Amino acid sequence: MNNKGFTLIELIVVIIILGILAVTAVPKFINLRADAQTSTLQGVKAAMESASALVYGKSIVKGNHKEPSTNNPTITLSDGTEVDIDYGFPTSTTAVWQDILALDSDDFKMKGTNSGVLLVFPASFGVVFSAAADCIVTYEQATATTKPIIKVNPCV
Repeated sequence: MNNKGFTLIELIVVIIILGILAVTAVPKFINLRADAQTSTLQGVKAAMESASALVYGKSIVKGNHKEPSTNNPTITLSDGTEVDIDYGFPTSTTAVWQDILALDSDDFKMKGTNSGVLLVFPASFGVVFSAAADCIVTYEQATATTKPIIKVNPCV
């Protein structure tokens, strides 16, 4: 007898194996959006770190890198914008960072907290109330002994 093709049992076994592979692979592909959003926030963090370092360099040249924000120290950007600084680094106010970063308001929002932390988050999130929320960048102002702390809370 000349058998060509697969039996029904062989086809069912192949379908079951493909189903098991699909169940293990699909969750990885579903989470790509969160990974992409986290990567975008990592880019915002890097831009904030670079801008902060440049502002600190200008502050050293001006000689006001050891002054607290209560003394109202500033530096001037190349476009003439005055930037408020705290111990040589940008303060955590939204106005300062909007001038420095120029993020598109359709894509990102900024919000300052009562504790002096700046939150940067995707505009699609609406309003974020906590520095512990998912999918945000936080900027904690510099102090006399520490540089600013910039962190990304990953997206879920």
